Amino acid sequence: MRRSLPCLVVVSLLVLSGCGIPDESGVTVVGPGPSTGITSGSDATPDQATRTTTSDRTEFVDNYLAAAAGDYDGAIDRVKEFMSPRAGADFKPVTIPRVIRLVGNPLVSPGDPEVKITYELVGTLGKNGLLEPPKEPVRGKYEITLGTAEDGISLYVLEAPPFLLITDTALASRYTQRTIYFWNTEHTGLIPDVRYMLRDVPIEQVPTTVIGWLIEGPAPWLKSAVELLPEGTALLGKVPAIANQTLSINLSAQAVPTEGAPEALDRLRRQLQWSLRTLLPDNLALKIGHQETENYYGTGYETSNAASRLERLPQRFAVYGGKIVRLSESPRAVEAIPAVPPQANKDVRTAALSSTATSTYAALVTGSGGSEALRVGVTLDSSGQDATLREVSGLPSGLGYPVWAMTSDDRPGSSIGLIIGSGGLYSFRAEGGAARQVQVSGVIGKITAITVAPDGHRVAIVAGGRLYRAVLAVSGDGVSLSEPELLRPPLNPVTAADFSGEGWLTVAGTRGGDGRVSVMDVTIDGALQDPRLADLGDDTVNYVTAYPANPTNPVSNELGNADYVSYTTADAAWDALSTPVRIDAADLAQPPGDQPANTVPAAPFFLN
Repeated sequence: MRRSLPCLVVVSLLVLSGCGIPDESGVTVVGPGPSTGITSGSDATPDQATRTTTSDRTEFVDNYLAAAAGDYDGAIDRVKEFMSPRAGADFKPVTIPRVIRLVGNPLVSPGDPEVKITYELVGTLGKNGLLEPPKEPVRGKYEITLGTAEDGISLYVLEAPPFLLITDTALASRYTQRTIYFWNTEHTGLIPDVRYMLRDVPIEQVPTTVIGWLIEGPAPWLKSAVELLPEGTALLGKVPAIANQTLSINLSAQAVPTEGAPEALDRLRRQLQWSLRTLLPDNLALKIGHQETENYYGTGYETSNAASRLERLPQRFAVYGGKIVRLSESPRAVEAIPAVPPQANKDVRTAALSSTATSTYAALVTGSGGSEALRVGVTLDSSGQDATLREVSGLPSGLGYPVWAMTSDDRPGSSIGLIIGSGGLYSFRAEGGAARQVQVSGVIGKITAITVAPDGHRVAIVAGGRLYRAVLAVSGDGVSLSEPELLRPPLNPVTAADFSGEGWLTVAGTRGGDGRVSVMDVTIDGALQDPRLADLGDDTVNYVTAYPANPTNPVSNELGNADYVSYTTADAAWDALSTPVRIDAADLAQPPGDQPANTVPAAPFFLN
């Protein structure tokens, strides 16, 4: 069921001519101009171009817009190398690079020294690897004035914007995503925090860099949901090279508080193991202050990340003739629908199923118009019984797709889900009862899609055709949502979204410029893209569902995003493979009989 994933190729955005959307898959910038394959996740790093690498003005500007991508402290000097001595002396930019996405091709006119570019601001890239999106959409034009050196061939920059500029293509080719982790405030699991690290950082320096990021703290948008390392935590010396299959880390005594020290130490080592997982040998040797070194072996730490429980092959479902049905090409295709009593499996419009180590949760939207209702329940898997579904009261009409956000093994009744009603967001509990409206500030327009990451806290929202990210928090007063941050994928409007991996969202919408509908993966900061279905014509996608990639599984693609994605349009459900594949009645394991001839599967979903 996975889509085709050819080799990813690094291609320069500015070299391409107008050729439309490429056939090959790969991380791609999609805009009104030509789209370009770029990569994320490979160890190969392109050579850093210099001022004399090319005398072609378009390529020269491309290289100039990649010069700041590299060692952070040397960025200004690398950019000045492209400038004339006078321009370099006058160039005094802010030290934080701006990451931009070019809109169309640079305008290069014969005989005109000025090269004009139209851009969208993606965000700013900090020394700590954080890409921070802008608070508001920024789109504008820059002019770069070029001149010829005394040799009459090579070029100089004579005038340029007073910023360090990095294109998203340069971001993808010179940096790789690296995920670090922080404990949620409930100490029930780790929350991913995605950063960008230079690809050419020597592997022996990576642990020291990562631990520095952890000590500095999480991304601002995650702060309300995660626990910081204790004040005074410090790395004592640099992390030595791995020896005898052992990674040795020595932290200050403040890294583990005296109260609840055993539990805190266990959380710390799991946080370190996950943050350094791709480098981790057989043994982590962790020394805190003057205490004896503790050695940790094996993969037992993996359970601290909810995404590690995701299956290689997900169970797949759809709604057909008002009933939840299984799809044939998925595990347990001949078994009953989990948690849902057969007598309750009727008049269903949308549904969500979620499981933990001990329990299975069900949420069903039934009926329509005045009879519309949300019914929810949970069952202990060991009981062998179906859930008792109870109605959630206090919801408006116009209910969307339910989503299980936070599910618990030991306290099933405390588990929480989310649903959209009449453009607003509401929370509900597994035992039913009254829904609570979740206040969402700072978004424009009605909410049309909501998705929650496996960690239960990171959230993506579609409202007014725009994509946002935020975090959920739970208190005695119910669920609260941080102020959403606007993301800038190259789709306008965005119509649907779901989490595809720890650092990726699958989104659907309309490409800027040509108005064609597309399904693509975008990074959690909106900076990079990987096309799934680049051109669906004008058939609007109103819902998308992805089964997120498990970070502990061998990846089937370099990016670590989902193999399984489905979506719906006005009249059909589809799988997003290398091409759209319609889900028909023949794809169902046991379709209900005696259905009208025009009945089609709808509302596909996974057991998450």
